[in-house]
Amino acid sequence: MNPDPATPSTTKIPKWLIPAIGYTLSAACLIWVFSKFPYAELGAHLQTMDWWWVGAAVLLELVAYAADGWRWALLLAPGGAPPVGSCVQAVFVGLFANDILPARAGEVIRCFLLSFKTEVPISLAFTSEIIERLMDGLWVVILYLCIRGFIPDHPRFSSAMFVFAPVVTGLSILLLWVLFQKHHAHAFASKSKFGLRFVHLLDEVHRLGNWRALGLGMAVTGIYWLFQVLAVLALLRADAFDFGFAAAAFLLVAKTMGTMIPNAPANVGVYQATIVLALHNTLLVEDANAQIFAQIMFWFLTLPLVIGGAIALGFAGFNLGDLNRQAKAAHDHKV
Repeated sequence: MNPDPATPSTTKIPKWLIPAIGYTLSAACLIWVFSKFPYAELGAHLQTMDWWWVGAAVLLELVAYAADGWRWALLLAPGGAPPVGSCVQAVFVGLFANDILPARAGEVIRCFLLSFKTEVPISLAFTSEIIERLMDGLWVVILYLCIRGFIPDHPRFSSAMFVFAPVVTGLSILLLWVLFQKHHAHAFASKSKFGLRFVHLLDEVHRLGNWRALGLGMAVTGIYWLFQVLAVLALLRADAFDFGFAAAAFLLVAKTMGTMIPNAPANVGVYQATIVLALHNTLLVEDANAQIFAQIMFWFLTLPLVIGGAIALGFAGFNLGDLNRQAKAAHDHKV
């Protein structure tokens, strides 16, 4: 039987394709990073590291993500006022999932967990997640503009930021329009079949259109990024690098942009490759030292979050596999 010509044929992207691309990219980066890795020098670095600075870096990174949970509670205050503790728990469970599962599955898992544990509708949890990511993007741009005069020439990174900044700004303006122009957003969405799928969500989404909550959220986002920069700076001090705040912020911004596309768990491979390139090509660090610090930064700023996330998952009373399946089902149902 021939298919009905009036029925449009749709080609779905295979579910395995995006994770496969992510794993391939991560594998290629790992091969590049470790192809000439100075294993003999790694031990010397670890023996001479200042472990007080390492401890400070770990603490600062944990505090940064506690601030992330605080920010989430502030943004959701007009739409359900979840407890800060529940938001922090969901953030750490999401971090644990991101470090275990590919394609940043933790972003969906943390929204589902918060909705399950509190009275926040899952549509608001997803919307607040988008708001957070745009705030993060705006602060990445702000950080870069503040430090660019203190960093050596970096034409490739500047070109990437030249594209990134307008996109983030434009999406932020669009989101504000959706949040505060209720009637116009309804009318616009109703004009297309694609938009009609989201009209039923707009009434809930508009509950997040609160200037005070958004302002506080943006301010706490600055605190969140400040603690992350200080964590990188503490690790630089631990490994005897004589860099200041600007260099630490540049490494964080470079890592954030380099790992923007979802890939393997914990962004392994891409994370290290981005740090090596930023250190060697821009900050003019010797290649061997850049490769070693990339591993130090990855492990000392990732492993504590894995441990904290595992503890948070234990208190949540979920199995990660079950939580992942339920989160995917809830996301597919809403979207």
